[in-house]
Amino acid sequence: MTEQSATICVIGVGAMGTALAQGANKSGYRITALSSRHPERSRHVANELGAHLTDSPAAAAEMADVIMLCVPDDAIAPVASELGDVRGKIVVHTAGSRGLAVLDVAAGRGAETGSLHPVMVVATGGRGHEALRGATAAIDGSDRAQAWLTNFAKDLGLEPVTIPASHRVLYHLSASMVGGLMTGLLASAVDLWGQLDLDRETGARAMGRMVQEAGRNLERLGVPHAVMGPAVRGDTGTIEEHLRVLAINAPQLVPLYRDLVTLCLPYAIERGMLDSQRAKSISEVLGENTGL
Repeated sequence: MTEQSATICVIGVGAMGTALAQGANKSGYRITALSSRHPERSRHVANELGAHLTDSPAAAAEMADVIMLCVPDDAIAPVASELGDVRGKIVVHTAGSRGLAVLDVAAGRGAETGSLHPVMVVATGGRGHEALRGATAAIDGSDRAQAWLTNFAKDLGLEPVTIPASHRVLYHLSASMVGGLMTGLLASAVDLWGQLDLDRETGARAMGRMVQEAGRNLERLGVPHAVMGPAVRGDTGTIEEHLRVLAINAPQLVPLYRDLVTLCLPYAIERGMLDSQRAKSISEVLGENTGL
């Protein structure tokens, strides 16, 4: 089979599965089947793509040359074991933290195995496949699977990279700090706007625009120059005021604020914005205000 002549089924039609299926369709690939535990939620996607919809991974796998498992990480191996005869097919998972071992059952049945993990926030109700364009994608696999996935990624506008298997978890942790954990930080920042008598929508719009520009700065300026804020400027008085107000209005955020300021200090020193003595003074203020 050639790259775009390969038929594809997607097992798991959540945010990532939907984005990849739609992106592949837009790029000229044929999506023959979708498998979902909740078919009623995925019927509109199947209709859009002209794909068969089933709740059986094995049935979907029979209809395609390439089988993409877009299921939760812990479900990859169990779902792979349901696929049946996959000789000559390519079986791919999309988990950032997992290597190819979770597909050993499929490999033992004659499949070529691989993984494709876009480094991007893909949310239900978000931009879907458009969010994938320009994103980095970690790719691994057998020679045949890796070659196919590399071409597939490029066709979708992704930038493929290879992550050593021994560092998959570290790589995924890095992505999760931004793609997952940062969203909790953003939500907490937005909720502070409620104490300003402003609604979440207003706060989300303001924070969303800020984080977009922070991302642009990170890409354009790099580390350490994209790191900024009162810690980098050495504004000890501002940090003291932040801690005072947090202790009154959102005490649960005090330890997090302290940790975030502490993270900024080495980068401020690297930029030449702070010397070690001023950084130590800020650290002492943090300790005093958190009861340490």
